[in-house]
Order: sequence, then structure tokens, then C-alpha cells
Amino acid sequence: MQPQFSLHILSKKFIKPASPTPYNLRKSKISSLDQCQLPIYVPYLFCYPLNDKTKTSERSKLLQTSLSQILTLFYPLAGRYIEDKLMIDCNDHGVEYVEAEVVCHLAPFLRRDLDCKNLHQFFPHQSESPSSPLVAVQWNMFECGGVAIGLCISHRIVDGFVYSKFIDAWSTSCRLGFDKVVHHQPSFDLGQISPTREVMPKVTPISQPHPEIKVASATFVFSNLAISNLRMLAKGAGQFSRVQLVTALIWKALIRVAEAKHGQLRPSIITHLINMRGRTSTSLPISKDSCGNIMRPVLVRFTPEKMGNKVEFDELVSLVCGAITNCVKDCAKPQNGEDLFLMVDSAWKKAAEESKRNEVVSYFFTSTCGMPFYPDFGWGKPVRVTRKESFAEEIIVLMDTRDGDGIETWISLEENDMPIFQQDPDIMAFTSQKDHHNDDQSIFLRSKC
Repeated sequence: MQPQFSLHILSKKFIKPASPTPYNLRKSKISSLDQCQLPIYVPYLFCYPLNDKTKTSERSKLLQTSLSQILTLFYPLAGRYIEDKLMIDCNDHGVEYVEAEVVCHLAPFLRRDLDCKNLHQFFPHQSESPSSPLVAVQWNMFECGGVAIGLCISHRIVDGFVYSKFIDAWSTSCRLGFDKVVHHQPSFDLGQISPTREVMPKVTPISQPHPEIKVASATFVFSNLAISNLRMLAKGAGQFSRVQLVTALIWKALIRVAEAKHGQLRPSIITHLINMRGRTSTSLPISKDSCGNIMRPVLVRFTPEKMGNKVEFDELVSLVCGAITNCVKDCAKPQNGEDLFLMVDSAWKKAAEESKRNEVVSYFFTSTCGMPFYPDFGWGKPVRVTRKESFAEEIIVLMDTRDGDGIETWISLEENDMPIFQQDPDIMAFTSQKDHHNDDQSIFLRSKC
């Protein structure tokens, strides 16, 4: 049963940087890598089951003050995107900040089997226009005193790495003070390294709106113990990462979903995104603090005939590991921004073309594992972090569990496919949709939400 609730908007305002952006930084060109992205907002929800309603307004004020301070570092996010000039006007117009009251307790929204379609009211509605802010925040206050922060950031100049860097700096500033933000200054010079292109190749994105299909979403948790057991099942276990092991098991289940639908094994591909920071050649001055969409897709193929018409976990994880290893090696080859763009563009084009083949089933994966996605603003880490779909999309998102040892997967599939996936024997054996895998349940019980 989906929770019933009503939500009332109490206020809307724009939070501007605490100090003006210097004139020489007012014009920020996006990069050719950013041009490859869809004009969407990436929405995450951070849930805090607090029980003191008297402090919610005070906490909101702290959030706003620290946000204003952090925007002096992430100054393009307080600007506006000018499409015909392919640039961010860093005009300090600010980010949207909404306060809302929710007539309901937070508890029903902590359930891992909650369909993420029911979360849309907790985010400021964002559709890109010349006046749209690049960041929007909604502070949702529940009857029990719990809060949920809905954060939307434009994909124009932000990938998962930058998203996590932003929320980590913001929460640190709120919790400890702006002077305690010890991170290196974020760099917004990617547009100089890989300049915008007046003519972009026409490539159909892999993940794009499908208004004709209905999707369902659910969250599955791979505990540290489950991942250890997967490692023992994989041959050559020492070489595989947590993400590779979990990706392979999910892929195996998805292949069997397609087999159940079509009556036979079908060729399958997955596209995974990897962070290119720290993996490019020394000729490219891309630092670990560079902001922008510094990522590229990795294409992995499963061909039934080559696998003896069998779906074996250890073979799939070897395919995933091999493809990622080769991709990382390729990232070191480009010697300039043009080479870098052509490599990334070629990878996107190949993945898009492969995914559109009629006989192939394809799935899109992305991961934030290893990135700080549990921000502590001064009242503890969120007990739940989730996201809603940006549009009707089939996507698999991997992120760390709250304790940092396991992997939580947010999976969105065609509505008729989800029950088959949930009943897959491997998914049932290695995952949980319950909260007993860590201390989330005890935190929830203490919160009285």
C-alpha cells in the first residue's frame, strides 16, 4: 500500500552566494562533454527521522546560511544556463529553496519497497528554461518532526562525482562551519580543456524518456556478507570490485527476465558509467576536483552462443571486469581535449547503436559507490537516501549503504518486468528489501516517526 499524505508549500525563495562572483568568472563555458548530456535534473532525497519539531526552523536557517556560503565555491550553480551561447551566466541569481509541510509521518517513506514515483512532491518541480535555477532544494517537514531534503541539480555541469562533492561540502559547512570545508576548491575549467562544439554529432541517448511505457522502481540491498559470498562464487575473486560483483548478479537476473519474456536467451548489453578523473593522460590537466560530466560509458556484451547458451555468474563478472579494465586503459590515450571528446562521443554512439538493435535487450547502470552520499548537516547521517526517476526510464543505480560496507541498488524496470526480477532466485538469495541489514530499523524506532 502506498502512503497517503498531503503536502503544503509554505515558502519559496532564492538563496544567493554569500559574496558576489568576481567579474572575471561570470562567464563559464560548458564543455563538449557536458553537451552530450540530457537537459534533466538529478533528484535525490535525504531522509532524517528526527523527533524535535521545535528545531526544524532553526535547522532550515542553518541550511540556508551554509548553502549561501558554499555557493561562493560552486558559483556556476547559482547562475543560469544560456543555451544559445552554450554557457553558464554566473550571475548570482541563486538557487531555489522551498519549505513544505507534510501531513503524514516520515516512516512510510523509509520503506525500501516504496515505488519512487510517489516521491515527486518532495522535490521542486524543475523543467529547464532560460530562467530555471540550476539547483533547487525542498525542505520537507513531517508531523513527527522528521525531515526530508529533496535536492535537484542540473546535469548540465554536474555528474555524480560533483553532486557528491557539493553535498559533502555543504553538509560540512553546516555542521562545522565554512572555515572547516577542507576540500580543494572545485575547478570549472573543463570548458577550456574540452571546448564546446558548434556542431554536435547526432547521437540518440541510451537512457531517454519513454512516455509509452510504465516503469516500476524498488530498492534492493546487498549486505557486506552477501557481497563476500558473491566474491567466493566468482573465480579469480581477488580482482573483482564490489560494484563489478553486484552489477554481474543484477545483470544475470535481468538476462533471465528477458528469457522469461521471450522464451529463449537473447543477446544482452549493459552500459556502465565510469569516472575519468585520475585516469586521463598527464597531457590533460583534469584534476580530481574538476567539475563537469567527466565520465564515459562502458559497453559490456553477453552473447548466448559464445557462452554455450548458459548464464553463468563468474563469466558475467569477468566480462564486466574486463570491459572496465580496457576502458580505464583507453582513458589514458587522449592527448588533448579534442581526442578526449572523440573518445567519449564514440563510446556513447556505439552504446546507443547497440542498445537500439531489435534482438538485443539493454540496461543502463550508474554508480556513486565510494562517493559521500550520506550528508551529515549536524543531526546525523540520513537513515535513507533515495532518488526519483527524472523521467520514465529503465535504470539501475548503485550506491553505498549507510554503513559503507554494502551496496544499495535503486532499480527501475518496465512495470511487467519488476515482479519477475523480484522473484529471481539470486535476487531473493543475495538481497533484501527489509531494513535488518544494518541499524536503519533501530534508528527508525528511536525516532518515533
